[in-house]
Amino acid sequence: MTGGQTPIHRGALLLTVNACMFVFGVVLLLMGSLLPSLHVNGARAGSLGSFPLAGILSVTVVIGPVLDKLGAKPALSVGLGMVAAALAAIPSLSSYPALAGAALLYGFGGGILNTATNAVVSELSVAGRGVALNLLGFSFSLGAVTAPLLMSFASGRFSTATILYLLAAAPAAVLVLMLTLPFPRAAHAATPVRSLVRVLNHPVVWLIGVLLFFESGNENCLFVWAGKVMQDTLHLASGRADLALVSLSAALGGGRLLAALGLKRLGSRNLLLLSCAITVAGVAVVRLSATFGGMLAGFAVLGLGMSTVFPTALGVAGDRFPNETGTVFGAIMTAALVGGTAGPAIGGWVAGSSHMAVLIVPLVAATGIAVCTLAVSRQGGSARS
Repeated sequence: MTGGQTPIHRGALLLTVNACMFVFGVVLLLMGSLLPSLHVNGARAGSLGSFPLAGILSVTVVIGPVLDKLGAKPALSVGLGMVAAALAAIPSLSSYPALAGAALLYGFGGGILNTATNAVVSELSVAGRGVALNLLGFSFSLGAVTAPLLMSFASGRFSTATILYLLAAAPAAVLVLMLTLPFPRAAHAATPVRSLVRVLNHPVVWLIGVLLFFESGNENCLFVWAGKVMQDTLHLASGRADLALVSLSAALGGGRLLAALGLKRLGSRNLLLLSCAITVAGVAVVRLSATFGGMLAGFAVLGLGMSTVFPTALGVAGDRFPNETGTVFGAIMTAALVGGTAGPAIGGWVAGSSHMAVLIVPLVAATGIAVCTLAVSRQGGSARS
């Protein structure tokens, strides 16, 4: 129990916070599903795709100390309200500036939800942070596939506006539920922000930040380039090549469920090192495969290798800094978002000679993650959960 919560309250809180992370998963990939129905030119489509990411990054930079001073409930309430308002407004918007503003708004809300949910789960799950954060990551994966699946299912059956109103109702419903629940009190309500940010001088914070920079860059690079690698290697139609992304995403979600079962036995350090080894194995399978099934299997192995890194590393951060979770999570997630933004561009740069050269990115990322994991484990003891 945390903050005087009863077991029933704790369970309700964890369920509600996982629902918030589901909402973040929806909004992170929403614009890609919306663009075909927005009737904007290519340049403006690209810009619209960047506004949610800009919102997420800008909020993540500052939200950490706010969580430690004010608590998660006000932050999550604002985040859910932003997402619900933006999604409900989009069907009535027609101008590019208005659409850009809505995209930025739900990006702000998504950035708050991402950091706050991880901080709350870390605080509520002292005895098993890594397991709980991997399950939270699975909730994100479910949300991430919901928007494209709904848009695909609704095509020819329902209007885009109907789907957006349905998606807007989800965060609104979660908000109503959340307002009825007591949350843990803010850990540092009376602490000056200047004192809170001193924790960022600790080298472990930035080692974990660099680790997540590598991981996020790797994930976003492969999400952008997996289909292209498969298409160009096997000379496939785009529809079949997109199955590489399906394989990658399914393994990413499934791996987080497996991690929840194996983390206590392996410990965070060993699980992170195993994930790096699996990623290298996935690169080898993709690189050596000359068949459709073989490459799909390779991308599934890559997804499995990537799946546990982000939530497990957050669990390590929560274990090391249990009293400044919001501030630390905000800092390391900012580093992760910078990596995620750079990853696809780096993939494009190395793919100049051959699209298969994109596989250099997961190799470098796995090496960097392993080095950072070993460095963290030597800074103040083992990184076991």
